[in-house]
Amino acid sequence: MSTVSRSPDVTVIGAGITGLTAAYELHKRGVTPVVLEAASSPGGLIKTDRVDGFTIEAGPDSVLATKPAALDLARELGLGDQILQVRTPGAFVLRGRRLYRLPSPSRLGLPLSWRALLAYDLLPWPARLRLAQGFLVPSAPPPGADVSVAEFFRTRFGPETVDLIAQPLLGGIHAGDIEQLSMASLFPRLLEEKKGQPPFYAKTEDSPHLTSSPFRSLRGGMATLVDALEGALPAGTVRYDTPAREIPETPTIIAAPAYVAATLLEPIDAGAAHLCARVPYVSTASIALAWRRRDVPHPLDGTGFVVARRHSDVRITACTWVSSKWTDRAPDDMVLLRAFIGGSHDPLVIDLDDEKLGAIARRDLGAVLGITAPPSLVRVYRWRRMGAQHTVGHLQRVDAIENRLAPRGIFVAGSGFRSVGIPDCVADARRVAIAAAQSLGRGSEGHSL
Repeated sequence: MSTVSRSPDVTVIGAGITGLTAAYELHKRGVTPVVLEAASSPGGLIKTDRVDGFTIEAGPDSVLATKPAALDLARELGLGDQILQVRTPGAFVLRGRRLYRLPSPSRLGLPLSWRALLAYDLLPWPARLRLAQGFLVPSAPPPGADVSVAEFFRTRFGPETVDLIAQPLLGGIHAGDIEQLSMASLFPRLLEEKKGQPPFYAKTEDSPHLTSSPFRSLRGGMATLVDALEGALPAGTVRYDTPAREIPETPTIIAAPAYVAATLLEPIDAGAAHLCARVPYVSTASIALAWRRRDVPHPLDGTGFVVARRHSDVRITACTWVSSKWTDRAPDDMVLLRAFIGGSHDPLVIDLDDEKLGAIARRDLGAVLGITAPPSLVRVYRWRRMGAQHTVGHLQRVDAIENRLAPRGIFVAGSGFRSVGIPDCVADARRVAIAAAQSLGRGSEGHSL
C-alpha cells in the first residue's frame, strides 16, 4: 500500500461509507484526498461485531440490489464472491399480537399483483377495496410537488393503509414520523405510478424476481465493505480522532451529518448553515439477542417483522430474524435476533441503560414469539442523532445548499442530503468526488488503482 506523500488536493470530512467512497473515487482519478474523522474507527453507521460464532450488525445489514451502486463498488473492490442473498425471504407486520405475512409479490408492503392484493389479510376487506381503487384511479400531487408519506397514502390508498402499511414499513425504515417525511425524497418511484398499474409495476418478463428479496449483504458483514474501501486508500489518508474545526482552503467534501455541516459552514455561509441545521435527526438503538434454537417456539420462517404501532402495545419497532435471513450469522443450534427501538415516536428510550433496553426487547419478543428462556447473549448498540429525517421540502433545501456552496468548492453528500441508504451514499459520494476533481481541472477520466 502506498502512503500519502504530498499535500492533499481535496479534504473529505467524515469516514463513513460516503466519505470513504468519495476518497476512493478521488484516489482513482489521481487526486490526493485526506479524510478527517472525529471517531477512532471508520464506517459511521456500518459496524459489524464478531463474537462467539455470531456475526452481529450494529447498523444496516444489507443493501438494495435494485440500486446497484453499492454492489458495483463491492465487486470493484474484489468482493463479488462475498455477496449474499436473503436465505428465507418474506416479512411480517405485527398487528396486536398476531404476525401477518406481507403478500408476495410486494414492495414496501404494497402488493405487486391483484392476486397478492386479494390475499392481503393484514387489511380488512374495505381497506383492500380502497387500495384497489388507488391503483385504478390514482390521485397524485402535481409534478414537482412534495407531500408527506402519510398524506400520500391517505389520499391515494385510504386511511387504513397509513397505520398498517406506511407507518410500520415506510416510516419504520427511517424511524420517522410519516406525517413529516417527504415522498419526493424518500419514495419518488411511488409518485410516478400510472393509472391502472399496481405500485412498482413490472413487465411480465421481469416478474420472476418479484418473489425474491431485493436485499443483499456481504459474507462477514457489511463492515467488509468498509474495510475494503479503507484498504484501497494510501496509508495515512484517513486521520482518526481528528474532528474538522473549519472548512479548509482546498476543495472540501462534507460527508458528515447535516448538523456538523451547519457548524462548519456558519462562519462562511450562514444561509447554507441555517438550511443544514433544518435537517432533523432521530436516535435509535438496536438490541441483538441470541437463544438456543430449541428455546424459540416460533419457526422464524422469514426475515422478521415490523410493528404497526397504533395497533400493538409492544415498544420495539421491528425485529430482524438474523439467523433465518442470512447464512452463517449464528452457530447452527442458535438463533440470533435484532430488535429495534426509538426514533421520532420514542426519543427518550435511547437514554435507558443497557439492562433496561435488553429487558424491553426480551419482554416484547417473548410476547410475540413465545420465548420464555433467558437469552445467552445480549448486545446493545446506540445511534444518537444518526437518523437523518428527509421532511417535506427536503430536496428543495438541498438544492439551495448546493447552489450556495458549489461556487466555493464545497460539496455535501450523504444521508443528511440526497442519500437514502448505502447505495445512494455510494452513488452520491462518487458524484461529488467527480465534481471536486473537475473543479481542480483534472481527474475526469480516472485510472486503475
